[in-house]
Formats: sequence, C-alpha cells, structure tokens
Amino acid sequence: MLPLGLVIATVALFFGLGGGVLWMPVLLTVVKLRPDEALLCTIVIQTFGQLSATASNSRAGLVSWPVVRLLASVGLPGVLVGVLVSFLINPLYIKLFLGLVIFFIAYAFMLGEDFFVDGSEQADMDMVRRRGSLITAAASVLTGFLGVGVGDWLVPFLNMRCGLAMNRAVATCIALMLLLSAAAVTAQLLLGRSVLWQVTFPAVIGVLLGAQLGARLLQKVPETRFKELFVLMLVFVATHVTFNAL
Repeated sequence: MLPLGLVIATVALFFGLGGGVLWMPVLLTVVKLRPDEALLCTIVIQTFGQLSATASNSRAGLVSWPVVRLLASVGLPGVLVGVLVSFLINPLYIKLFLGLVIFFIAYAFMLGEDFFVDGSEQADMDMVRRRGSLITAAASVLTGFLGVGVGDWLVPFLNMRCGLAMNRAVATCIALMLLLSAAAVTAQLLLGRSVLWQVTFPAVIGVLLGAQLGARLLQKVPETRFKELFVLMLVFVATHVTFNAL
C-alpha cells in the first residue's frame, strides 16, 4: 500500500484528480474490500494527500481561494447527499457506477487536442458562479457516493472555460477537494462506518510523499506529455472494474 500510495498520489495530484478513480479499483480488486469499506478508505487516503498538496500549492501561491470558497458552498451539501446515497444503494452498484464514471472521465480527457491551454492567474468568476457551481454540485455527489473527486470535472472547466492557468486550476481543485473529502469522511464516521486503518495507514504514508512529488511536478513538467498514457490507463481500469461488477 505504501508504494501504491506514492504512485497514485503523484499521478492523481499532478492531474488534479481526486484519486478515487485509481484508489477504488485497487481497494476493490487487489485488497478485496467491500465497496462500502473501499469507499471510506479511499476518501480518508485522499484527504491526507490533498492536505499535503494544498499546503505546498498554497505556499507557492497557486490556489485561487475565492474560487474555492464559492464552489465549496455548493459542494459541501452535494457531498452529504452522495454519502447518504452510498448507504441506501446496493454496494454492487457502487462498483458498476464507478466503472462507468471512469469510462466517462477517460472520454472527457480524449476530447479535443487543446485540453490543456494557457490561462491567467485569475479565473472568470462570473463563469465560475454560473456554470462552475452546477458542475460542482453534481460532481460532489459523486465524491460522497463513489469517492471520485470534483477535480476530475472542474480542472478542464476552470482551465478552458474560465481562463485559469492549468497549474492554478489543478491547485485550486485540490484545495476544494480537501474540504469536500473531509466533510465526506466526517459524515461517514457519524453514520457508523469505520476506517480500516491496517489498509489505510500505509497508503497514507505513501500518499503524503506522493502528494509533494505530484505538486512539484505540476510546477515543472508539461502535462500534455502524460495525457495519452493516462487515458489508456483509465480505460483499462474502467474496463476491469465494470466487468468485475457485472
């Protein structure tokens, strides 16, 4: 779990993903956890990674806190709805929906050759308010339900539609996901689920290290070099999870 945490956190936080698209399949198919157990472990692991990366990104001045505050106001209620859904639905459907969502994320990454575009230090707040709030509200439900981060949907939106530089879009989404993940963990614990620390703790150590590496790569390495390989990996993971659920 420790080396997996290092690798997954580096990749996820470099691209601004929540990490659930990578952690959930690992915990379901490699560690053989139940979907509800894997969900809570995934969100706990992500919380530590997002905390570490946010600290680094904030020191570098990359986080747009006005965007974080605006989107958190609609994201936090959505997370609570997602957590409640995860308690009400058959755990088998968590695996099926996860596979389908990963397929969609891979498809979104393949759309257009200009996924990563130049941007500025400031986002178009009117666009963030009008459309970003809707995206966040819907995506945050998936955070509570599947452990999938809102960054999977918001990073391209903030970059391509709101004009925010790619590294700032990623850093801002990671800070937002930190708040949403912490809320999801708190809600799940209050509703009676418990964390499997024998699985989570080694992964957290790896994630704390990987988060710093991912944050530093974000500041130095062109993201487009990793796009094709990353999409192929997502397609493989989605195929495996979906057919395992059927």
